[in-house]
Amino acid sequence: MLTYFGLLIIILTIVAMIRKIESRLVLIVTGFIMALAALDPMAAFNGLTKGMTESNLICNICSVMAFAFVMKYTGCDLHLSNAVSKPLHKVRIILVPGATFVTFFVNISLPSAAGVAAAVGSVIIPLLMRMGVRPAMAGAAVLMGTYGSILSPGLPHNPFVADIATKVLGREVAVMEVITRHSFASIVTVICAALILWVISIVLKEGKGYTSDTPEEKNFVVNPVYAVIPIVPVAMLITGALFPEQVPALAALRVEHTMLFGAALGLVATRKNPMDGSRQFFAGLGKGYADIMGIVIAAAVFVAGMKATGVVDAGIELMKTSESAATIAALIGPWAMAVVCGSGNAATIAFNEAVTISAPAFGVDVIDMGALATLAGCIGRCMSPIAGVTFVCAGLCGANPMELVKRTFIPCLVGLVVGYALLIGF
Repeated sequence: MLTYFGLLIIILTIVAMIRKIESRLVLIVTGFIMALAALDPMAAFNGLTKGMTESNLICNICSVMAFAFVMKYTGCDLHLSNAVSKPLHKVRIILVPGATFVTFFVNISLPSAAGVAAAVGSVIIPLLMRMGVRPAMAGAAVLMGTYGSILSPGLPHNPFVADIATKVLGREVAVMEVITRHSFASIVTVICAALILWVISIVLKEGKGYTSDTPEEKNFVVNPVYAVIPIVPVAMLITGALFPEQVPALAALRVEHTMLFGAALGLVATRKNPMDGSRQFFAGLGKGYADIMGIVIAAAVFVAGMKATGVVDAGIELMKTSESAATIAALIGPWAMAVVCGSGNAATIAFNEAVTISAPAFGVDVIDMGALATLAGCIGRCMSPIAGVTFVCAGLCGANPMELVKRTFIPCLVGLVVGYALLIGF
């Protein structure tokens, strides 16, 4: 009976999130309701404590957000956006997939989807429209590219999966190991999605012929040094992961170390006020804890409540009967929640916390399963009409958000299938 009550609360939780009630509030309240129903309120309190003290997550997520704030303050993000958009002038025939790839690339260095959409979209969307691409397709191309955060060490799911894998495997699993594991699948997925979006633009005749009255920005001069700075921390991490013996100094660096170095480099290179830069850095730290770690904390309370009611154990026992059932759940659950809620964070983190940790019992590699849930959540966000990033892209191109997701819908579904095939196989 208690398990059925837990299922009812989960359904009500989903309904509340669909109705756009604050997700952290919903998760904490429903988590405590389930724990109280199980006569174990301390389970929810312990979940709260656990979520608040996940040191690896705090270091990774908050430091990346702090770095992003400094890059915005110094203007380096705009220099990068303008620099990578320049080649699009010379490749008119592949403007749509080109815009997706450019956004994808920038999103790796600056993991905030909405932030990158604003920085990159403000440059690329008007450019595409001036070159004949219709507004909704221009917005959809940038929206599709915000999938690039999946390769960022600052995306909360990557360090979260690394933390789970460390507990399951009994060894230290670095964030870059998780990213390396799913990088091929993630890159192939976005290539397939971008090419299909390109085909749709050709079929609908939306890749050329549009006349825009948007004035062209001619005064912005890209400083190549400023443009490179946002890439430096990720480049350091990748180099250290690929060549640990050749560059042991880089291999020893953690995410937070490279982000601090990158922020300091940006302030020195642009000669901005270091006091204001310091304020921005710590404002970013706080923002990362409040917005992203807040969801991790709330999800930990929710999962603790589910465990107290027996829902998690019942679901795991059901999944043990079939490996495909577990992997399909990892695919469909986070994806569906991201589509209907506009964010895959809460659902993906809750799923990984509750189910991915038991992946070996299903005969599935824990990193692959966590990566699959992450991929599904990121793709789902790119086809959600109520996601914050969708509103940003729609506002920049002057189209209805639904018009954008109509164009990303099929590419995202294909990407979902491709990602599943490459990570898990059929």
